[in-house]
Amino acid sequence: MTSSPSPRAILLLLLGLAAVVLAGGLRLARTEESVRVDRDREALQRFSGELQGELQRLEALYENHLARVARIPRPNDAFEARRAAERIVGVRQFSLLHLDPKDGADLHVLISAPAGERTPVPVFEIARNHTAAVPVLVSPERLFNRDGEWSGWIEEPGKPLMFWQRIDSKEVVVLLIDERAVEMAVGQWLKQWGESRFSPVRVSGGPDQLRARNGESLLAEGAAQTERPDLLLPLRSRLGTWDLASWDVRETHVHYDTATLATSGALAVFVASLAVLIFGQQRRAAALAAQRVSFVNRVSHELRTPLTNILLNLDLATEALEDAPRDATRRLDLVQEEARRLGRLIDNVLTFSRHEQGKLRAEARACVPASVIAAVVEQFAPSFQRRALEVRSTGDLSAPCLLDADALAQVLANLLSNVEKYVPGGVVEIAGTLGDGALTVTVADQGPGIPAEATERIFRPFERLDSRVNEGASGTGLGLAIARDLATTMGGTLRLRPSARGACFELRVPAPPAAPLKSISAA
Repeated sequence: MTSSPSPRAILLLLLGLAAVVLAGGLRLARTEESVRVDRDREALQRFSGELQGELQRLEALYENHLARVARIPRPNDAFEARRAAERIVGVRQFSLLHLDPKDGADLHVLISAPAGERTPVPVFEIARNHTAAVPVLVSPERLFNRDGEWSGWIEEPGKPLMFWQRIDSKEVVVLLIDERAVEMAVGQWLKQWGESRFSPVRVSGGPDQLRARNGESLLAEGAAQTERPDLLLPLRSRLGTWDLASWDVRETHVHYDTATLATSGALAVFVASLAVLIFGQQRRAAALAAQRVSFVNRVSHELRTPLTNILLNLDLATEALEDAPRDATRRLDLVQEEARRLGRLIDNVLTFSRHEQGKLRAEARACVPASVIAAVVEQFAPSFQRRALEVRSTGDLSAPCLLDADALAQVLANLLSNVEKYVPGGVVEIAGTLGDGALTVTVADQGPGIPAEATERIFRPFERLDSRVNEGASGTGLGLAIARDLATTMGGTLRLRPSARGACFELRVPAPPAAPLKSISAA
């Protein structure tokens, strides 16, 4: 039988519902409109023109340097070719080609090779027994055209970028260019060159970016953007590709729908009013029920003790509610703790009564032992903390199994209740194993221990040891007896194991594996 929620819990629940309704109405009524505001980009346009001019200057300068490399005094000397080419960024290979093979063999000098890539080799024709890894055909008519230029670029689809320089009517130098290396070097130069020239652009506040081909930002103003730019100015050159990206400013305008606000507000007020009305009715009903309640049977001293503590702490909490709210809160926590203790005592009395009547039964259901143990330990956490008792749990009990979770919880609660009463402090170790269709749980403390001659006597109803009655200790004498009865009803055992210090109880019950809880729920 489950207990009904308290009037205060229902009040808080309905007031929370009213707050959720009001918050949901505000959210539904709220609409945001993003408005784009055009920006003045005159400074950005000027910077783009300066940047394009700088790229043209760098391209002409780079082409001049390549021509110098091609015009070395002895182009057929591999050492001289390599030394001249290594001075220029991006020269991947130096090749000396002859128009007529009778004038000599072609010379190919590898300057640098990116890891994992095969270097193309320019040739006028591909021989049947060629040894070049990746031959690339170039047109001799173009390179040896008497009426044409003496140098230039080879930019053809499917071929790498190459620069050529004719030496004479029979020889031509072809330089294979590493476009990525050149683009990275030029990008670093543009980053340094444009740092001071980008200042007028920064005055507008951005967001503006100078970006490389791979998306890397070389110069930026304003927050980083992930949306498509409102203005994109491409910068193209043989040395690489860059672009200037710019975004307009967005302003967010918030609007609220009046009808939605009015409806949600009215509904929230209705729920809050209903909460106050139900709370008043339940308080009056609870007061009337309290007047009719009376005890028919005499209760023991142990049952009266937590009730007395509850009433005492409630009175103290009422007196301190205004002057000392923290003390009132502490007193209410003690009330909750004593209420749990009273509940455990009553559960023990009812369980003992069912056992005496022969009605004690175990109902095995799928559960996780670790969750049951954690819930029981949580009940004793405040009391254990005051008594300087530390609980340490070991063993993996997270697998679902079939057993009576309520009976297991009551057994563990009775064992921990003994620790709470008689152990002044120290460590309480809860160890568990789950396997071979059985669950084994041990609870060991560092208390005064139990004499060997009383190993079985402590499991008798209403049995208490005089040596164990410490100041402030209480109990009905039913806890261990009920715990063993429950263990027996579950088909297991509960015994006191020999221990060098303190007491160590071992519970062993059948626990066949169960299907995962998700599968059970689905079924």
